[in-house]
Amino acid sequence: MAENTMSVIQIGQLNLRIPGRSTDTAHQVGNGIAQGLAQKVPTANHHRLGALSVRVQASANATESEMSDAIADSIVSALSKESSKSTSKARKP
Repeated sequence: MAENTMSVIQIGQLNLRIPGRSTDTAHQVGNGIAQGLAQKVPTANHHRLGALSVRVQASANATESEMSDAIADSIVSALSKESSKSTSKARKP
């Protein structure tokens, strides 16, 4: 049986601006982002983050899933960069 490696991500506040889409779509995208992050961020990398700003451009006909995946990937990339900065600062004498 496969082990469930999905983790829990708590997002205190998520502001999305999706021009031309409904509030319901934004909620679906937000839920997809949380699910994607829970799957993509290794448990060892979980940490508290004050604020993170990412900009993602998607085509006008992108699905909710495509938008969620693109945003989650962008957040994972930004978290990785933040983690690298923290690690390098901790190593300096």
